Amino acid sequence: MEISLIQNCPSKSIREKLSSLLFKDLIELEELQNMLEVSYNATGIPSGIIDAFTGEVYAGAGWQKICVNFHRAHPETCAKCIENDTIITNKIQKGTYHGYKCSNGMWDIGVPIMCLEQHIATFFLGQFFYDDEEPDRDFFIKQADKYKFDREKYLEALDEVPRFKRERVEEILKRNIALAAFLSDSASKSMRNFYEIEQRKEAEKEVKILRNYLANIIDSMPSILIGVDPEGKITQWNKEAESVYGIGQADAIGKDIRNAMPPLSSQMERIHTAIRTCRKQEYIKRPAPDEKDNTCEDVTIYPLISNGARGAVIRIDNVTDRVNLERRMLQSEKMMSIGGLAAGMAHEINNPLSGIMGHATNIKKRIYSDLVNNISTAEKCNISLENMRCYVDERGITRMLNGISEAGERAATIVRNMLAFSRKSESSYEPHNLTELLDKTIELASSDYDLRREFDFRQIEIIREYSEDVPLVVCEGNEIQQVFLNILKNGAEAMLGSQRKSSFLCKIYAKEGNAVVEIIDNGPGIPKEVREHIFEPFFTTKGIGKGTGLGLSVSYFIINDQHNGSMDVQSVPGEWTKFTIKLPLK
Repeated sequence: MEISLIQNCPSKSIREKLSSLLFKDLIELEELQNMLEVSYNATGIPSGIIDAFTGEVYAGAGWQKICVNFHRAHPETCAKCIENDTIITNKIQKGTYHGYKCSNGMWDIGVPIMCLEQHIATFFLGQFFYDDEEPDRDFFIKQADKYKFDREKYLEALDEVPRFKRERVEEILKRNIALAAFLSDSASKSMRNFYEIEQRKEAEKEVKILRNYLANIIDSMPSILIGVDPEGKITQWNKEAESVYGIGQADAIGKDIRNAMPPLSSQMERIHTAIRTCRKQEYIKRPAPDEKDNTCEDVTIYPLISNGARGAVIRIDNVTDRVNLERRMLQSEKMMSIGGLAAGMAHEINNPLSGIMGHATNIKKRIYSDLVNNISTAEKCNISLENMRCYVDERGITRMLNGISEAGERAATIVRNMLAFSRKSESSYEPHNLTELLDKTIELASSDYDLRREFDFRQIEIIREYSEDVPLVVCEGNEIQQVFLNILKNGAEAMLGSQRKSSFLCKIYAKEGNAVVEIIDNGPGIPKEVREHIFEPFFTTKGIGKGTGLGLSVSYFIINDQHNGSMDVQSVPGEWTKFTIKLPLK
C-alpha cells in the first residue's frame, strides 16, 4: 500500500478524513513516551518525536535544561529550534538520517517516520556534543547576553549537555532507524485500518441510504405493493396498502394475506402459479353489477426470488380514472368526428338557406314596400297593392313569410354554431376580468328572460364568492360570456317550476395555475346517463323546437379547444348541478 491508497480513493469524504490525520491520530502517545524513556535510559542520548507538518512535539526523553529552560522557553531561540527541525525534516528521506548542528549551537539528528510513503513525523536525536569537539563557550556567553539568559545558570546547563563518541552515536542511530521503521509500519497499518473502517462505514451508509431510497420509492408509488411468501404470509406492505386497507405496516407484516385482504383469498392459486412457474399473472378485478363500489383494479402478481427465498409481489392499481378517461377520450373522438361532419353539413346547408331567407325578404319587400317597380307592376296587372296586401294578410301569408324568416334565422344560428364547433375562432384574445364578464352575463341573462320568458330571471338568487387575487385571464371575452350565458340559461330553465327558491352560487378563484369558475344551481340535477352525453353535439333533453343541442357542445369547444382549458359537470340528482370551467392563467 502506498500513498496512492488515499489519492485514488473514490470517496472524497474518505480522502479528506485520511489526509487530515496526523501522527498523533495513528499512534498511542502514552506508549510512545514510555518507549522514548526506555531508550533514553538505555542509551543516555536525548530524543524526541515531532510532527512533520505542525512542528508539535509528541514525546521526548532526556531533553536538556539548556533547551527546556532556555532555548525552547524564549520566543526567538524557540523559533530557531522550530526552523532547525524544519530544515532537518525537509532534507531527510526514507531509510536515511540527517545530522545538523543547530543555530543554538548543539547537534541534532533526524530520522523520518513514514506513513504510506508520506513523511509524517521526525524521530530526533539531539541536544548533545561529540566528545572530539569542544563547545564554543564564547558563542554561548554571547547567546546568554543577547537573549538576557542568566549567564551562570545557562553555562551550568551547557556543561550538563552530554558528549558522545561518534561511533556510539552511529550505533544508536541504527537502533533508532529500526525504531523509526517500526513506527512507520505501525502508522501505515493504522492508516490502512482507518481507511478500511471508513470504507466500511461509507458502504454501510450507502446501503442504508439505498435501503431508505428503495423503501421511499416503494412507499411513494401510487400502486398497492404487497410481498408474500409461498405460504401467503405478508413480507412487504407499502404506504398505499396502509392507506387503502387501513392496516399499518407493522401489523400487516407476517399476517396471512387471506386474513388481511379477503378479496385475494380466491386468487391464491394465481399467486402459487406465479411462484411455481416464475411467470407473472395478470387479471382485472371489475365490480359486480350489484356492488355499490364502482372501483376497477388491475392486479399483477410478479414472481420473486431473493437469496434463494421464493415469493411474489402483488401490485394493485386503481384504474377507475383510466377507464373513465378512456370513456371521455372516446367521447372526444366522437365529438371530433361529428365536428368534421358538422362543418361539411353547415357549408352545404348555408347556400340554400341563404337563398330561402333572401327570397323571403324579397317577397316581403315586393308586397309591403312602395317601390316604383312594385306600383307600376301592380297597375299593369290591374291589381291594387292595398288589396293585395289585404289578401296576403287575410290568408296568413304574412305570418308564413315571417315564419320562414324566423326559421331561417334559427337555422342560420345553428349553422354558425356548427361552424364555430368545427373550427377555431379567429377572434382577438385580450386580458379580461372574469368577475366582470360573469356579472355582465348575469345582467344579460336577466334582460333576456325579462323580455322573452314568462319567468323572471331576477327572481333567482345570485350568490357571489369571488376571490380578490384572481389575475386577468387572456381570452375572447364574447365567447366566454356565451359559455356563461349557455350555462345560466340551462340552469334557469331547469329550475323553472321548482318548489324551493332558485339560486345560483357563482365562484371564481385561482388554483394551480388556472382561473376556476364554478356555477352551481340548486335545480333538479342531471342523471348520470344524461351527463355522459351532455357535451355531445345535437344532444338535448328539451322538446322539439326548444333546443338545438349545440349550446353546451359549443361551450365545451370554446373552453377546451379554443382556450386550452377544461369544462366539467357534476351533479347530484334532486340536489344540485355544478359546471366547472378552468382557464389557464399563462
